[in-house]
Amino acid sequence: MFRKSLNKVLEATKGKDVIIVSAGLHGKELAGAFIDHERKIFCFFDNKEDLWGYDVFGIPIRKPYHAEREDIYYVISVYDEVLRYVLRKQLVELGIQETSILCYFPARCLDYHATLRPEEYREEIDEMFKEKFGRPMNWDNPKTYNEKINWEKLNVYDERHKILTDKSQARNWVGEKVGKEHLTKHYGVWNNLDEIDFSKLPKSFVLKANNASGRNILVKDKEKLNISEYKERVDYWMSTNYMFHRFENVYDGIEPKIIAEEYLEGMAETLYDYNVYCFHGKPKYIWCIKGSHKPECTATFYDTNWSRQPFSYGYPLDIYPAPKPEKLNEMLELTKILCKDFRHVRIDWYIMPDGRILFGEMTFQTWSGLDTFIPAKYDAYFGSLI
Repeated sequence: MFRKSLNKVLEATKGKDVIIVSAGLHGKELAGAFIDHERKIFCFFDNKEDLWGYDVFGIPIRKPYHAEREDIYYVISVYDEVLRYVLRKQLVELGIQETSILCYFPARCLDYHATLRPEEYREEIDEMFKEKFGRPMNWDNPKTYNEKINWEKLNVYDERHKILTDKSQARNWVGEKVGKEHLTKHYGVWNNLDEIDFSKLPKSFVLKANNASGRNILVKDKEKLNISEYKERVDYWMSTNYMFHRFENVYDGIEPKIIAEEYLEGMAETLYDYNVYCFHGKPKYIWCIKGSHKPECTATFYDTNWSRQPFSYGYPLDIYPAPKPEKLNEMLELTKILCKDFRHVRIDWYIMPDGRILFGEMTFQTWSGLDTFIPAKYDAYFGSLI
């Protein structure tokens, strides 16, 4: 049970009745906590018809409705972020005021972070850092790479970082700097799924949010695509500020869009990701990732002469040497153009079987400064490079 979220809910509902929205695992968990604190639960709401008329802890489970009482709070208690969004939307559509709807978060998450005041961000970053590394952040004199990345979240504001974190704007900037031939094919940008005319898209493509990391829909064959299955998820993406995931301020203020780009066949299975770490305007190391985003993913760093290094970051160390890219020097020359005037940036590339060198993204806060170097001593070394 996430104690800080529970305490906020208990404080907010003091002296009021509550309806717990969802009679699932986390709804029951929250109900148990309310009972322990001798607080009254009016009922559960749940959309599963087969649960209506039954009870949990003697508390009835009902179909959601507007109770039409000013002294009652509706507390959503589910783990899945999209389901939280859907349930809140459902309650509002029933006529329930937003001010009467609360959420209990079973774990630290984007939606919970969005409820915090700016003066609480540092404490939250402190707690995430300590949970990951078993020691507190050194705010006064950050030394390691992870410490400096987290320090920057609250102390470095560069408008260029936000522009280049926006996947849509970054394309335009990179295309002007090194040429559009280094960009994946681009099919359009929209505010929501309803605006997209899928008949004009190719058979295969990728839909992605411009304002976040990892929010992608891979479409291998649009004839098999049931877009209604993704609507609620994309609506949630478009309604949230990804900055609150781990307080990466580079995402703050990006206007959310959904973009469609070229589907790169077999990328994770057959291609390496070449993530070039740059410091003070110069490429320093290439993070060579095999099987990106797959459970068995491994990675190793190479220097700019393709000498293998004995460390990795976040991914297990790849025990097998990767072949030197035929277009390594060209990739590094492109990187030099893009990283100029930046103290630290990671620039990602793919070298395609057809010979194209394609830009992936520019990242200023890798892993949000919340992952481990292997071996750990390289955390301090990379910190010294910044």
